[in-house]
Amino acid sequence: MTIRKSIFVKRPVERTFRLFTEHIGSWWPLKEGFSFDKERAAEIVLEGREGGRFFERFTDGEEFVIGTVTTYAPPECVVFTWAPPQWDAATEVEVRFSPEQDGTRVELEHRGWEQAGARARDMRDRFNGGWERIVAVFAAHTEPSPNEDKQS
Repeated sequence: MTIRKSIFVKRPVERTFRLFTEHIGSWWPLKEGFSFDKERAAEIVLEGREGGRFFERFTDGEEFVIGTVTTYAPPECVVFTWAPPQWDAATEVEVRFSPEQDGTRVELEHRGWEQAGARARDMRDRFNGGWERIVAVFAAHTEPSPNEDKQS
């Protein structure tokens, strides 16, 4: 039942990892509905440390914790839980970054659906499509601009 996505980006591993984690708020498609409250969506944050929060901050300042960072190993890997309140247990998202040719292979795995309960399992197909869109948006965000130094 694990969801797996894999993309290639033309950026060095270290830069790709930082874009995904430290700059998640600059590319995550909150306004496309990838939010726990699209109408109030303001920003999304991944705190770069084990035990850090993965959360949304809404326009009124309220915060909604999506999960917790369980592994933060730059530039190779970040793992965080995904735990909406209506699910029986958290699932886990692992994102790995590895050098490939002139860029980085980004591999995402969203697992643990079995213990998350019926509501989570019923949403798995939607999440599969959602992760497809999220990794596509991330890949587009990492594309170097035509006049940008290729080493950034």
